[in-house]
This record gives sequence, C-alpha cells and structure tokens, in this order.
Amino acid sequence: MKALCCILLYALLSVYSYAQTDTLVPQQPAEDFVIASVCVATPGDDIYAALGHACLRLQCPTHGLDYVFSYEAEDVNHNVARFFAGKLKMAVRTVPTEEYIAQYVPQGRGVKEYVLNLPVRVKQRLWEQMDARSEYSPIPYDYMNNGCAVSVLSWLEDAIGKDSLEYGPWPEKFNRSRKEMGGDSIRNKWNHIFVCTFVTGEANSLDIENTRKVIVPTELIEVLSDASAFGAPLLSGECNVLLKPAKTVRDASFTPLMLSLIVLLLSVLNLRLRKGWLRCVVLVPCLLLGTFVLYLVVLSDLPCTQWNWLVIPFCPLPFIFWKWRRYWVLPFAVMCVVWVVGMLVYPHQIVDDAHLVLAIAMAECNVEIRLNRNNKSK
Repeated sequence: MKALCCILLYALLSVYSYAQTDTLVPQQPAEDFVIASVCVATPGDDIYAALGHACLRLQCPTHGLDYVFSYEAEDVNHNVARFFAGKLKMAVRTVPTEEYIAQYVPQGRGVKEYVLNLPVRVKQRLWEQMDARSEYSPIPYDYMNNGCAVSVLSWLEDAIGKDSLEYGPWPEKFNRSRKEMGGDSIRNKWNHIFVCTFVTGEANSLDIENTRKVIVPTELIEVLSDASAFGAPLLSGECNVLLKPAKTVRDASFTPLMLSLIVLLLSVLNLRLRKGWLRCVVLVPCLLLGTFVLYLVVLSDLPCTQWNWLVIPFCPLPFIFWKWRRYWVLPFAVMCVVWVVGMLVYPHQIVDDAHLVLAIAMAECNVEIRLNRNNKSK
C-alpha cells in the first residue's frame, strides 16, 4: 500500500511539473509581431542624393517599436575636403521612423515602403543583426561598395540565408558596370558629369557579382520583386506611401555641355586674337579640372578613384615647366587631339561630351601658345 501511494504521488508531481513547464513556454508570435520592410526615398537635387536612398524599417507593434536602420555618412556639406580626401566615416544608424521621414519634407522628396514577406523568426533575426550592426565602429565612407541599396540587399541575404534566397532572372542592364548603371539613373546633368569625372577604377569592373551592382534603390526594389525566400515571393506586394514627393528632380537649363562650348568658342577666338587674358579664361577651367582629377588619382583615398583617363588631356604638370613651353605645347596639343579621336572611336564610360569639347579647347589653346611664341621669337 505504501509503495502504491508513492507511485501515485510521483505521478501527480510529474503531471504538475509538466503543466508548469508548459505554461512557461512562450507562444509562437504571430507573423505581424515584427513587420519588416524596405523604404526607398526619391532622388534629391544634391549630388549625395542623386540616386535616392534605401533603408530597412522594422516595427514591433506589440511593444510600440518603429525604427529605420540605414548606412549613414558624416554630413558631406560640412566636410567637403575630408570627403574628397576619402577620410569621411559611415556607420549603421538607428532612427525612429517619424524622424527619418521628417528629414525629407524640407527637400520635397518622397518615401515609399515595400513590406517583406518573411517568417517571423527571420524578421526577429534580422532585427537582432541590425541591433548588432548599430554597435559596430564606423568604417571609411564607401558609397559604392557599402552604399545604401547594396547594404540592404546584403543584410537580407545574411538574415534569410543565401541557400533560402532565390533571385529571378537578372535584367540585361546588370551586364554593365556599376558606373554605367548609376550614371544612367542620374537625371541632373551637373550631378552626372560630376560623378563621371571622379568615379573610375573598380567602379568600371564587370566581373563582380550582380548583387554587388545593386547600387540604385529603385533597382533594389526591382530585384526584390523577382526574388523569393523559402519558396514564397520576398515582397508581400504591399506598397505604402509614407511621404508624397513635393517636387521632382529637374535638369538645369544651363548644362555642362553648354559651358564647355562657351570655353571652346573662347579658345577659337583666342586662336585668332592671341590674347593672353583670353588664353587664361580657357586654361583655368581645364587646368582646375585636371588638378582635381590628378589629386583624386594620386592622393585621395576616396573609393573608386584609381586611374582616370581625364588626366591625359587636362594634366596640369606640363605647365609647371612654362619656361620650356616651346618644346612641349605642340606635342601636348597633338596628344589632346589623339585622345579625343580615341574616345570617339572607343567611347569610355567616364567621358562625357563636355569633357571632349574641353579637350578640343585645350588643344587649340596649346596651338595658340606655340604660334604666339613663334611670333615673339621673330
């Protein structure tokens, strides 16, 4: 009888212990416990906003949490010199969504949200990873390799797992370089020539993975729309307008090509009049361009500023030897003409029409220097 009572008591304790343990196991949260989405801001007028901006938005309605995670750099407007020297830093920044949207209101830019169709466990993992990234030390500013769009895609790959993420057919444009893809997305001609002037080097590479070429936010959404995770579409199809754009980016009526044509006209006029002051008007913008490019190639740590073909026609170094100009101005002019012909026969993606016109103006100016030198020696 005593043994039977012990057995019954043990059974009751086991049942009670199991019941207690069962109540401590958290219930599986619903899929909307965490809402993950990709936010895309429309392009702005400034050069750093020329492509728009992409970031992650993570919400937990149960606990009233709503944050945007984004790669942000130091303010370029107040650090121009450090930007061109390649000394700016960037890091993952966590911002309340309302604050993030409010910054675009004065700029007249819009923001759209594309909801991600992911299991709750993946969204929780994504949030944990982003919290950890927010604690990382800042890294050198790298708009090409760690830009907003390509970073968002890599964050999703890490959370989902490359084996569970499948991309659709890649559009034909991904056969081109990042430089070409980014340049085609910039509408403002001044921003376009600015980018074409200094983004060279590895930005022109074609042999990198397509996922590393997703540098434009709108192209990121295009890629995600055709992708699937765990056998289901990656995007839920839900698109929310968080902020309507108040204006669109418009190109200026006065373009870089117009400016270069004015410089060319002045060089033709100088070839006829041979005035020293008129020669300076032509040379100064060309040599400033050459000095800027040479600095980026030789001294700057800014990403994607390796060898630049614009160094050839606008190189300022020969003018250091002005005293011996009779020996080098004519060969320099011939080199400029050969360079222009070469770029017309084999177009290069860093060269804009305005660059070609300025190179011709540079050649004419060097011919005038030689002719003027000969006249003085007679």
